[in-house]
Amino acid sequence: MTNRKIDRGIVCCVIVFLCLLIVRANTIRAQNSDSQLGDLRERIITADYAQVKGKHDGFFREVVGAGRAAEGLRANWVKGLGVVHRECGFKYIRFHGLLQDEMGVYSEDKTGNPVYNFQYVDALYDSILETGMKPFVEFGFMPQAIASSSKSVFWWKGNITPPRDYTRWEGLIQALVKHWTTRYGSDEVRQWYFEVWNEPNLDIFWSGDQAEYFKLYEVTARAIKSVSADYRVGGPATAGMHGFRRRLSLLITERYRLILFQRTPMG
Repeated sequence: MTNRKIDRGIVCCVIVFLCLLIVRANTIRAQNSDSQLGDLRERIITADYAQVKGKHDGFFREVVGAGRAAEGLRANWVKGLGVVHRECGFKYIRFHGLLQDEMGVYSEDKTGNPVYNFQYVDALYDSILETGMKPFVEFGFMPQAIASSSKSVFWWKGNITPPRDYTRWEGLIQALVKHWTTRYGSDEVRQWYFEVWNEPNLDIFWSGDQAEYFKLYEVTARAIKSVSADYRVGGPATAGMHGFRRRLSLLITERYRLILFQRTPMG
C-alpha cells in the first residue's frame, strides 16, 4: 500500500509539473504575440503617390462618374465633389439623367409648344464650376414629353426610348447649348465634352436599334455644332463594342461631314 501511495504521489507531481509547463508555455506565447502586435501598432508606412517612378498614365484623373444629375442639387454632394477635386485631381464630372423629368428641363404647353426650364441645370452646373471642375455632358435620358414610349431603367425611371419627334429633340439640345454659351461663355463651354447618350449598345439603356442611335447621334451633334463648330462632340460611351464605334465614326465623317467625331474613351 505504501509503494502504491508513493507511486500515485509521483504521478500527481508529474501531472502538476506538466500542467505548469503548459501554462508557462502559453503565457510566453501570449507575451510574444502581444509584443508582435505592439510592434505592428507602432509600425508606420508612408507612401507619396505624387512621386512617380517610371511611366505613369494619369488619365484616370480626367473624369469621375457620379449617379444622376438630380443628386448634384444636394449640398453634401457638391461638398464631396470639391473634396475629390482637391485631393484626387479629377477634372471632369459625368452623370446620367441631365434631361430627366425630375430636372424639369422640358415640357409642353396646352397647344403642344415646347417649354424649356433650365433652372435646376443652372444650379447644378454653377456648383460644378465653382468647385473648379468642368462638366462632361451626357445628353440623356429622354424627357417623357418627347419620348416614344415609357420604357425606363433604374428606380428613378430614366426613359431609354428614342424621341417621338427628332425636331423637338434637336430644338431642346440646341436651346440648352445656346443657354450654356450665353451663361458661361463660349471660351468656357468649348473646354467641355459632349456625349450622346450612355452605352446605347445595351438594350437596358437604349430601346432603339443601332440605326436609330446613329440618327440620334447625328441630330444631337448637329444641334451642338450649330451653336459652335469648336464644341467637342464625342462618344459614344459604349460597353465595349469597338466595331460599333468604328461604324459610327465612318457614318459621321463620310456621310455627315459637318460633324467632327472624336472618340472619347470611358473607363
